[in-house]
Amino acid sequence: MKSKTLIGLAFLALVLAGLFNACGKGGDGGAKAAATTPIADLIKAGKPPVVVSGLFRGISPVAPTFTISVANVSDCPVSMIQGVVLFFDANGAVLPDSKKDMGYGELSPIKPGEKIELSTMTQNEKAVSGKWIIKEVVYEKPSPLKNMGSIMMKWTNPGFDAEVAAAEAKK
Repeated sequence: MKSKTLIGLAFLALVLAGLFNACGKGGDGGAKAAATTPIADLIKAGKPPVVVSGLFRGISPVAPTFTISVANVSDCPVSMIQGVVLFFDANGAVLPDSKKDMGYGELSPIKPGEKIELSTMTQNEKAVSGKWIIKEVVYEKPSPLKNMGSIMMKWTNPGFDAEVAAAEAKK
């Protein structure tokens, strides 16, 4: 029981460290991504305001640790991302019981064109890769009223359930 508690605490510490580095306060302050697209054009095309990479396994003595890059490809700051992560074995098959909720939320949003890195872990030692399927993205759109700041808006992935089902079907 004591070892599970230590693993849990180590897991929490690594996740928090990854989120701290991801918010641009550590490392190089966030690498610049490619050009941005107006949010209205992305929504009209059915595309999300962010693009995420696959999960890449790193080295950890506690549990498999993965890094993921997130690029804000919209012209609006992104303050929250929600979705699920699925982990896969060496043959590309989804690992049973490896699906978990994953989110990003930060006081200082991901700026337009900015790229950050996040970290996550799994207890399944067979995990060699993974995929973060985005469900929702909250972004800040300028208010149409002068001097009124910005309005929080939400993009919801219309194909979320189908993407999760397709990923889970990999056997």
